[in-house]
Amino acid sequence: MKFTRARVMLLLLLLASARLCSGQTVYEVEGTVYGPDGNVLANVAISLQNHAAVQIDQDITKSDGRYRFAGVLAGTYYLAVKPPDKTVQSVVQKIELINSGVSASNFSKERFDFTLKNATTPQSITGTVFAQVVPPEAEKIYQTALADISKGDKGSAIKELKNAVGIFPTYFLALQQLGLLYIDVEKDEQAIEPLNKAVQVNAKAANAHLGLGMAYVNLDRLEKAVPELNTAIALDARLFRAHLFLGMAYITQGKLDAAEKLLKQAYSIGGPKQASAAHLYLTSIYNTRKEYQKAIDELEAYLKENPKAPNASNIQQAIGKLKAKIK
Repeated sequence: MKFTRARVMLLLLLLASARLCSGQTVYEVEGTVYGPDGNVLANVAISLQNHAAVQIDQDITKSDGRYRFAGVLAGTYYLAVKPPDKTVQSVVQKIELINSGVSASNFSKERFDFTLKNATTPQSITGTVFAQVVPPEAEKIYQTALADISKGDKGSAIKELKNAVGIFPTYFLALQQLGLLYIDVEKDEQAIEPLNKAVQVNAKAANAHLGLGMAYVNLDRLEKAVPELNTAIALDARLFRAHLFLGMAYITQGKLDAAEKLLKQAYSIGGPKQASAAHLYLTSIYNTRKEYQKAIDELEAYLKENPKAPNASNIQQAIGKLKAKIK
C-alpha cells in the first residue's frame, strides 16, 4: 500500500501538529580556541559583545580550550578573543544569530572556533562568515526588527525587514530573516521569494536553504523541498531541522528506510530539547511497517521527554491502540 500524505497526516493529527512549534530562538554559543601551534589554549578571555560592541558577557577558556555562552537571543554580536600572551594576536569576529522560525523547539547551538596566529603574522579565523557592506539606515532598521522579534512582535518585525530590503534589495540577513519569519507565522508561500533571493546573494547560506525546504514541505511541494534540504545538510550537517524535515518529506514519498535514518540523525544532533518530535515521525514509520512495539517505544519516549505535552492524552490513546494490535 502506498504511504500517502493523507495517511501520514491522519496519524500525525492524532499525535501532534504536522507543523512544528515556533518561538523566539535562544542560542548557546560555544567553541574552542587554538594557538599558533594548533594546540588548545586555556585561560583565554572571550568577550561576547552586542551590535554596538558593548560587552554583555565574558568567559574564560577551560583546560580543553573551550568557551560557552548560554541564553543568547537572536541578533548581531561580536566575539572578541584576547589571549594573555601578547605575542599571540587578538581576534574579533562578527556573528549573526538568526531567529530560525519554525522549529522543534526554540533552542539552538552555534559553534565558532578560533585559530590564533603569532602577532607577527596575519590572523586567521576558522569558519567563513558572510559579510556585506550594508547602508547604515538599512542596518538600523534590521536591528529594530530583531528587537521586535525578541519582544514577540512579529508583525512589526516583518514590516521593518521589508523596509530594510526596500532600502537594500540584496540585504542577505534581512532577506533570510524575513523568509524564516514568514514561515514562523505560517505564511510559507510568502517566505519563498525572500529566501530565494537570499540564496542568490549567498549560495552557501545553509539556513536559507533550510527555510526553503521547510516552506516547501509545509506547502506539500516535495519535489522542491528535497533538494533544498539536501543542500542545507551538505552545507551544515549539524542542522537537525534539515534532517527532521527531510525525514518528513521522505515519509510522504514512501522512502521509509531513508526517513528513519534521517529522523534518528535529527534526534542524535538535536537531542530531546530540540528534536523530540522525531519520535512522533518515527512512530508513523513503525506503525506502517506494523512494528508496533517500536512505535510504542517511540511514543513512550516522547511522553517521557514531554510529560506536559498538550497532546499527551491523544498519545496515551494511541499507545493503547497499538498495544491492542500486539495482543
